[in-house]
Amino acid sequence: MENITIGEKYVCRPVGASNPVIGVVEKLYVNTALIVVSSCEEEDQVQVEACNRRMIVSFNKIFTQTNVA
Repeated sequence: MENITIGEKYVCRPVGASNPVIGVVEKLYVNTALIVVSSCEEEDQVQVEACNRRMIVSFNKIFTQTNVA
């Protein structure tokens, strides 16, 4: 995905999550981004908390930018 911006919120599916989450991009790497999860399904809550709300997402698993608070 092009034009991924640090500090913006995206709907994406990070490594280890069963469902899409909403997260803020904290850092960009070559093919992935580090996000801070702001919202997730209850099913993924344990995994998100185990990662201190920071998860890695492949660029091809970042779906849309969102303005959800």
